[in-house]
Amino acid sequence: MKSALARLPKAPAFVSDYEISRGVSTVEEGKTAKYVRLRREFKNDSPLQTIQYSLSSDAENTIETLVFRGRNVKDLLALSIEDKLSTSVSKPSTVIQTDTPASRLRVERAGKTTLGLARCEGVDQSLYEPIFAQASATLADYRRFLRLRTMLAGLRRLLKVA
Repeated sequence: MKSALARLPKAPAFVSDYEISRGVSTVEEGKTAKYVRLRREFKNDSPLQTIQYSLSSDAENTIETLVFRGRNVKDLLALSIEDKLSTSVSKPSTVIQTDTPASRLRVERAGKTTLGLARCEGVDQSLYEPIFAQASATLADYRRFLRLRTMLAGLRRLLKVA
């Protein structure tokens, strides 16, 4: 996980095109969540092909996910960094404006097992704190690189949960 995080570009270059989508999805037990997604492609000289940012919110949780897709699938299929917060404490508009820490990481590699790491309450995970810190810093950096605070500013009202 450390090496996958370390290989991410420190100064990414994106093509000018991007996609923003929004909608409502059904989650467990028929409840719904509103979401907004931003997808960007890296320039051809990057080891990464795409990045997708997603923010979804229901009455209970707000989940922010950043997924990197590798260009060469032998090295990396996907790396995802996620944070999950209580919607009552952190509204989606607040999450966009702040650098919340990562709570889960996942690395998918071709022909190898998927690696996952999640924060667990009541368990000593101090050994993994450097990885969580690196993932949190990456999440914060890419929020800025993607200009999420301005890019999604007009979409905040779409994520208000009734």
